[in-house]
Amino acid sequence: MPDEPEHPVTVEKITGIPLHLIPKTIAEQIKGKRESVFQITVEKKFHNRYTVIVETRDEHAERLHQEHPARTEGDGHG
Repeated sequence: MPDEPEHPVTVEKITGIPLHLIPKTIAEQIKGKRESVFQITVEKKFHNRYTVIVETRDEHAERLHQEHPARTEGDGHG
């Protein structure tokens, strides 16, 4: 479809990390992605395991574009 982006946004998602390895995992991601890191999210899952999600600026911008596409003429109040 023409409205869909050519490249879907994929963020780095590391699952099943124990609490004591979260700082090491985040440090490794920052070393690899450097200044392009925009957002890091840590989510607690079951059995004291965590998921670390690392998003770059480009990935964040593309995700926002996908969630809130530009308005076209005729959009708005009827």
